Amino acid sequence: MKFWIRAIFYGALAIIATGCSSKIMTQEAPKVQADLPNVQSIRTISSMTAVGLEWQMVPSMKIEGYRLYRLDPNSEEKKLKRVAEIEDRYSTHYVDTKLTPGTEYVYQMSTFDKDGYESRQSAPVHVKTAPMIHSVSFVRAITDLPNRIKLIWRPHQDLRVVGYVVERASVSKPGDWKKQADIKHRLSAEYMDKNLGDGEVYMYRIRAKLCNGLLTHPSQPVKAITKPLPLMPGELKATTDLPKTIRLTWEPSPTADVVYYKLYRAPFALGFYSYRAKVEGTSFEDHVEEDGKLYYYKVTAVDKDGLESQMPESPVIGSTLAKPSPPSITAAKIAFNQAIITWTPVDNRAEKYTIIRTHWEGLSKKEKIFTNIYGTKFVDKTMSPGVKYTYRVLEVDKNGIESKPSEPVELYIAAEKK
Repeated sequence: MKFWIRAIFYGALAIIATGCSSKIMTQEAPKVQADLPNVQSIRTISSMTAVGLEWQMVPSMKIEGYRLYRLDPNSEEKKLKRVAEIEDRYSTHYVDTKLTPGTEYVYQMSTFDKDGYESRQSAPVHVKTAPMIHSVSFVRAITDLPNRIKLIWRPHQDLRVVGYVVERASVSKPGDWKKQADIKHRLSAEYMDKNLGDGEVYMYRIRAKLCNGLLTHPSQPVKAITKPLPLMPGELKATTDLPKTIRLTWEPSPTADVVYYKLYRAPFALGFYSYRAKVEGTSFEDHVEEDGKLYYYKVTAVDKDGLESQMPESPVIGSTLAKPSPPSITAAKIAFNQAIITWTPVDNRAEKYTIIRTHWEGLSKKEKIFTNIYGTKFVDKTMSPGVKYTYRVLEVDKNGIESKPSEPVELYIAAEKK
């Protein structure tokens, strides 16, 4: 009764019971000769990918050998297929290879003579290949690492395992798994997926690789994300009223592990921003020798792993303190062989003044500078008759910054007639 149930279950055996005889459907109908002796006893032993068959030798000079048929339950045709022809009547063993682990197969055998006729099929033999071993039982993804994801797993206990295959898929295509790495040793338990982007998310799974090249089913997938870039610093401010200095201050980045900031500077808003300084705090003084020099600034945050935040789109403008405005000369005259010059300041920054006097001696231009003049009047008692002098006034503020010279005035003392 069990024989009939198995035949119906596999759908490949149409058996008509006539005593001990049976008719078997095969891929190609064999030429059956009823008087040929058939195989009476078949024993099997299996591994994951192979089945070893042993049968009782048929002691007959009528036969040339044996033919082996197999039914693969995964086959769409559901028919027995000839898988081997053993051309020696004295053979009693055969190994069927390249099978699928954990799969039940059905085998039948027949004998054949020199004209190609076959005996009736033997009784079907059911054999199941050994199941595939389980995959890796524990996989963990270490996230929040810079430009990489670290995988660790528990080494497989089965000594037939010789390594592992790491597969990866993106979250946008969760079913598109691709081989990422081939790990060579059973005891290896780590893989570092490097050169990834910032804040990228991936899925990973692992298959154990056996010594015969087979791969286990994949492990349970794990999700991991690379470390995102730190957030940009807060509001950046720059001064415009400090002498030969631009002081910059900003709010700290909200990212907890930021360790320093990078300051960038450019002479134009749309120019190239060159690296200016590494700053561990939230302020920086940019020392510039030019008065009224303007620069554009941007600041980024850098975390403990060296990841740098994005650069702000809009810069902040800063400048050194501009020169004071030159004074305006209101009067210039000669009295008692002396030059008397008066002026009015244009702004309120003047602390003192400097006078520059020039004149020509032949082809040589001479210059004399009078410093530390307080007030808005200057008297020159060192004039020579017949020499034309040019005077310019400079304003000096409390920081020692000089204005540009005022508009010039010319004065001279007429030479005495002889």
